[in-house]
Amino acid sequence: MVSKAVKCTTCSIRQAVYYRRESGEKLCLQCLEKSIVRQVKHEINKWKMLEPHDTIGFLIPIETLLISIPAFKIMSIIERKYATELFLIKPKELKGVVFDVEKVVEYQLPRRPKTITELLRLERVEAAKISDKHGINKIIVPHTLEFEVTYFLMNILEFNFAALSDLNPKMYSEKYGVLFTKPFRKVKSYEILLYGYLKGLLSEVHFSSIISKYFTFDNCCKLGKYLDYIITLGKRHFELLISTLKMSELFIEKILPEYGFRRPCLLCGALAKNKLCNVCSTLYFNA
Repeated sequence: MVSKAVKCTTCSIRQAVYYRRESGEKLCLQCLEKSIVRQVKHEINKWKMLEPHDTIGFLIPIETLLISIPAFKIMSIIERKYATELFLIKPKELKGVVFDVEKVVEYQLPRRPKTITELLRLERVEAAKISDKHGINKIIVPHTLEFEVTYFLMNILEFNFAALSDLNPKMYSEKYGVLFTKPFRKVKSYEILLYGYLKGLLSEVHFSSIISKYFTFDNCCKLGKYLDYIITLGKRHFELLISTLKMSELFIEKILPEYGFRRPCLLCGALAKNKLCNVCSTLYFNA
């Protein structure tokens, strides 16, 4: 946040509400919104994530509930210019949030996840099941920069290579014909949360019950500690987060195939050694 007397360096009209340290920009709320929209559109175009006539599902993941609310607003701004259909896919337990969308579908996990990797893959499979019924062919997973970097570092340090393909910008579920995409992967968590707070999107959110229900796995606290560190690091060394994310892309492309992770899981889209990944083969063995 910046002083009320400072003008936005982009429009030179409105008062700035945010100082972006890595670029020196001082942004008003409208210009912050436009900047986030540009970042998301750039990632969509770079990876060819979406097309003008897609039927899109926007997943509200349990691990990034708060961030997902303003992220959905940003996505709505982008997609209103195109002939796309936009569905909201939210956890059944999420209450008290009113989204500006008519098409809302709910998912529910079949069990409590034992790890963060299991949580991510269960969400994708259950969302894909619902999407198949509604003709949805693309699902947006709104993971931001800090979450992606945290997930990469945590699993690299634990030599958990089987989990790393969850960082892929695009993942395809052959069983349900759904492509998962991550257009928010280079957006800073703090920026989109500040945007949501100043827009008044986060005032009526109640999710303590859903967090207590599903965030009971062993490495939950470890994930939180890593995430706190990455968020703090990113405030002063944004370039390190971007370079780490690029390293994860290289790792998925070059290293994982050498360890046998070459084919997408039939259900969740993560790279696996067989037709199902280690998570889906346990829970969906009849697929």
